[in-house]
Amino acid sequence: NDFLFSAMSANGIVHPGQPISHDTVQKWINESTTSTGICASGNLSTQCFRQGGAQYWFMFAPVGQQWMLAKVHWWGGWADGEHVHFL
Repeated sequence: NDFLFSAMSANGIVHPGQPISHDTVQKWINESTTSTGICASGNLSTQCFRQGGAQYWFMFAPVGQQWMLAKVHWWGGWADGEHVHFL
């Protein structure tokens, strides 16, 4: 249970073995995109970032660094047999 972003309580105590909630991440995305004027309606989701990252690595990454489609499928959780939960 080693999470890149661990949960944090309201008083600032970090809980390393507990993942951060989807709602918290979505709230941060909404706050960031709204305050910067990127997306005033708050319609960007975590899925947008996963798809954007997959598209970049498959189509736009520098030559020699691009991912094969199978790796994109695996990374995005879209490969056959993948049953993972994403933020």
